[in-house]
Parts: sequence; structure tokens; C-alpha cells
Amino acid sequence: MTVPLPIIWMNGPFGIGQTQAAQVLHTRLPGSFLFDPEEMGRALKKLTPRFSGDLQTHPMWIPLMLDALQFAVKQADGPLIVPMPLTDVARHRRLLSGLKDRGMAVHHYTLLAPVEVVQARLRRHDPPVSWEAGEVEQRLKAFSGEAFARHLTAGECSPDAIAEEIAADLGLTLKPAQKEPLRWLKALGSRR
Repeated sequence: MTVPLPIIWMNGPFGIGQTQAAQVLHTRLPGSFLFDPEEMGRALKKLTPRFSGDLQTHPMWIPLMLDALQFAVKQADGPLIVPMPLTDVARHRRLLSGLKDRGMAVHHYTLLAPVEVVQARLRRHDPPVSWEAGEVEQRLKAFSGEAFARHLTAGECSPDAIAEEIAADLGLTLKPAQKEPLRWLKALGSRR
């Protein structure tokens, strides 16, 4: 019996850096595939008349995610890396249990950082995101619950350090870190 390839789900509040860490992990983990749920969300928005709001509330989002991830796991040569904030506990439970019910090994990591760090990252975002400290605190508090464990401290950690912590936890071997500045940005641009 073959062991299913793992899905590495990287969760956390917007601006925490899960996309950057996921890109670094993908770059350093041979055979991995970066699965971006935002692409599916954009397609759902374009294909559904009169739908507005949070794409994760779309009635087709979870069923499509389950099918797409199951298909991608069968096609992939290595782990799937999924950077996606998912704060709703019921939706989170439904999605992850649905993946496990289909025989997929899911390893879930939630990145957390102090409020000031998240706010600073949001201000640097293009375009800048202006959330009040109270809203950032609420989102961080939601993610700090047991349902979203395993927690990783992303505060001053580099994306490489986060990728290395996840790889060590899963017993995966990474290629050496590249020293080229902004390599994750170049790699992201090459995906488009």
C-alpha cells in the first residue's frame, strides 16, 4: 500500500507571510506543488452570477477544493503546499476532515505573530491593508485556538526559517537556502 503524499496547509491571518513561506518551502522541496486556492476562488467569482462576499462561503468552494486537492495529490510528485487563511472553525473542520476521509494526509500549520508585526506587514502590502489593532487581535485570537494547532511563531522568523521548521517537523529534506534577495518574488512572478 502506498502512503499518500502529504498536503501541507499553511494557515494564518492575512499579512502573516504564509504565501512567502509556502513559496520558499516549494522552491526548496523537490517535487512539491504549490496549490493556490485563491485561483479557484477567482474562477468561482467569475463563473457565479450575483455572488459577492467571502469566497470561502460560496456553496461550491469546499466541494471543489476537496475534488481539486484530491486530483492534484494523484498527479503530484511530492507534497502539495496550500497557503490559505481559513478562520471559520466549522469550515476548517469540514475541509480538513473531508480531505482525511478521502485518504489524504493533511499537516496543518498556523503562523502567528505579535499584533504589531502583523500590522507592519499589512502596511507594507501592495496595496496597503489598514486593519485596526483590534481587528488584527481578533483574527490572531481566532487562530490561536486548539482547532488551528500546530502553531508556528512567524514574528521575526524568515520564510526560510518557517519552511525549515515545517520540513523538520515532517522529516522532509530541503535543498539549501538560496541567498538571492527577493527570490520568492521572482519565483511567484514566474508562476503567472
